[in-house]
Amino acid sequence: MKKWIFIICCCLFLCGCTKIHAKDAVIDYLEKYRNFTTEIEDSLVDSLKEKDFTEEQKEQYILVMKKQFVNLTYKIKEEVFNGDEATIFVDITIYNYQNSIKEALKESNKEENYINAQLEKMSKEKRRTTYTIALKTKYENNSWVMEQPNEETLKKIYGTYYNLDESSD
Repeated sequence: MKKWIFIICCCLFLCGCTKIHAKDAVIDYLEKYRNFTTEIEDSLVDSLKEKDFTEEQKEQYILVMKKQFVNLTYKIKEEVFNGDEATIFVDITIYNYQNSIKEALKESNKEENYINAQLEKMSKEKRRTTYTIALKTKYENNSWVMEQPNEETLKKIYGTYYNLDESSD
């Protein structure tokens, strides 16, 4: 009897350590943003090396994005499988920084003023929007692994996605 309990416990433990469902990889990925893990923060800091921001602007940008990520909400809508690959459709709700960016662009005439205005408006943004994103996963080594999202999807997660077809300006 003890042997069977041990075997069942081992099976439960092993199942809990692997991503049995494709959506688990997506949930892990989105939770890294919501928890603003060191991995996400480091990636954000690395991306700022390419931007011509002052140190103060970099700090403010990180705070603005942290606000975005920790307030991100999501709901898994659908899983579509094709062999060892799956596409997970997720509704994400984020701050709509696109509005802040457009408003800052209208109000500022110099690049430095624009960046400061943009960061100021983003930090005060309260409007939210929802996007449906498609995240791809693959089954490798007995676990589901998420592929790197494309640039459009990342912009949606960051709240900076701008669709010209939706523009009313």
